[in-house]
Formats: sequence, C-alpha cells, structure tokens
Amino acid sequence: MKIFIHTEVKGGICIFKLFRKKEAIQFSGRKHPGLGILSAVFGIITVLGFIAACIASGLKGGEGGQIFGIIGLFLFVISLFGFIMSYKAFKQRDIFYRFPMTGLITNGIMLIVYMIIYILGIIR
Repeated sequence: MKIFIHTEVKGGICIFKLFRKKEAIQFSGRKHPGLGILSAVFGIITVLGFIAACIASGLKGGEGGQIFGIIGLFLFVISLFGFIMSYKAFKQRDIFYRFPMTGLITNGIMLIVYMIIYILGIIR
C-alpha cells in the first residue's frame, strides 16, 4: 500500500514523500489449533443451549420435566469436553491463543454455572 505523507513546507511548496507502509510482522509456523477452534465452538454451543433451555423452561412455567435435565447434562458434558480440548490446545507449541482462550473461558464459566445449578437442585 503506497501512502503520501506531508513532511515539510519549503518556500510555500509542500514536499511529499512516497513510501511503502511496512508489512505486519508474521510469525511463520504459527497456526490456529483445531482443538482450540473446536473448544470455542463447543463453548458457544453450550452458552446458546443454556439460553435456549432457560427460555423453553420459562415458557413451560418451570414444568419441563426430565427433558430439561437431560439437555442440561448433555450441555454439561459438551462443556467439559470443550474445556479439556482447550487445555490440550494450550499445550501445543507455536499457536495463536485466541480460540483456546475463548474456549477455556466460555466452557469454564459454563461448567461453573452448571455445577451451581446442580448443587442448588440437590439442596432443594
């Protein structure tokens, strides 16, 4: 990309320099790990599934029965697998950490949320 930059004024005449903008630094060998991407997808699925289950349970007036319990257990297992995959992705070398970090955070938060819900269900 060529850019003109105004550098100085001499005798009422503007002098422009033409230069090429430096390219961004690229680290060769770095890539997005497949496990990290999959864990982030699992995290998004568990969040959306939790929201959908909460809305559906609210529409039924809290009388969803066992189906919502099975859905919750299924989402808990998906979240647990996503957390484990994210942990394994962090152990890889020369990777970008965006997707493993996203998967770790979303799956970790959802694991905590599901544990709190299950503990509250046992107490009641």
